[in-house]
Amino acid sequence: MMRFFLSEILVTWGFKPWMTVPDDVRSKTARAISAYDAAIAEEEPFFDILGPLYQELACHGGKQLLGQFFSPWPLAALMATITEPWSSDIDAGRLAVACDPACGSGVMMLATAHTILNAQGPAALKSWSFVGCDIDGICARMMAIQFLANCAVHRIEVGEVIVFCGDSLRVDQPKEIVVHASAPGIKVAPANAPYRQEMVRNAAQSAGVVSENA
Repeated sequence: MMRFFLSEILVTWGFKPWMTVPDDVRSKTARAISAYDAAIAEEEPFFDILGPLYQELACHGGKQLLGQFFSPWPLAALMATITEPWSSDIDAGRLAVACDPACGSGVMMLATAHTILNAQGPAALKSWSFVGCDIDGICARMMAIQFLANCAVHRIEVGEVIVFCGDSLRVDQPKEIVVHASAPGIKVAPANAPYRQEMVRNAAQSAGVVSENA
């Protein structure tokens, strides 16, 4: 059901379908999307809604085999506050970058955006590029959808959002570009630019991410 839910949201926004939604679950998917939209509106901007839901669903399956552990929102928010992302030096005409090479539901990138928003206001987010990558297609799409949905519902613009699906450590293997979106008037490089792949790999190495092929 989660796959159908994520795919249908992307289709609604004009992206290519990820999964074909069966007719007998289409009405359930529509109700789930409506409920998610309402939940976003009731929460603070960039709050992680899908992560806890997916974790609950995944605990009944085999997702632990991918080494998935989802940071609780309070912990992610605390870590984002401690690192003070807004204090980074931002070059004129160049976006500051926040990157999570094992993004899961996108909770750390969401918490970073939430922290910048509270510390500096919505205009500051247009100076940032948020990059995520996950080997799990569901997780990659959760981050993409949570970012775009929050921007749409709360009418907030961020400089850029890029989400890849693939092995963060493998620059020799092309990654699927799940979403690449930027605010109007913001000039950005192509999502598949080589330096982006190297940036994701370097972030993965720094974070101690282990390749599935290791």
